[in-house]
Amino acid sequence: MSGQARRAQLLDRARDIVATEGFAAVTIERAARAAGVTRTVVYQNFGDLAGLMSALLDRESEIAFAGMRSVDRPPDDDPDAVGRGILAYLHAAPTSWRIILSPPAAAPPQLQARTELGRRYARRIAADRLSGLTGHPVDADGATARLLLSALEELALLHLTDPDAYPDELVLRYLRSLVGWAVRLETATPPTP
Repeated sequence: MSGQARRAQLLDRARDIVATEGFAAVTIERAARAAGVTRTVVYQNFGDLAGLMSALLDRESEIAFAGMRSVDRPPDDDPDAVGRGILAYLHAAPTSWRIILSPPAAAPPQLQARTELGRRYARRIAADRLSGLTGHPVDADGATARLLLSALEELALLHLTDPDAYPDELVLRYLRSLVGWAVRLETATPPTP
């Protein structure tokens, strides 16, 4: 196995431990045993447990940002393009997304910081899309973008946790409804005092 493939394998095993038992369950010994290698191989690749966890967070963050970048500028002529893009990146890395969207026990503080960075980016994408649909700027930090993202995160978790109960078409239907709600809210005439 190449060095790059071995490193990916070790990160996959550490990710799987996190997904099933939480961050506190990851040790050099557990990661090595899960990958069928000696502890020395883990130390050679990551230096120590902190290095392994840092590399895992780096990789999972990149997975998240790559997924979000994939829907940053979808075609405007397809109303479901963003929804299908979201489903595609959820399907490509379901375990990673479950960890990101619902961090297991004892998650390192760096995960929270990276997750919040990702949420800011996702709100910007949502606000840009809503701005195009409403014809006026939508605040990425405003209530509409925040509520929309919270609902999308919960919908993604439902889909990842129980894809039979929340299949792709149902997710797309919810997404269309949520976007419709956000557009109606943003285009409504403000009440007069």
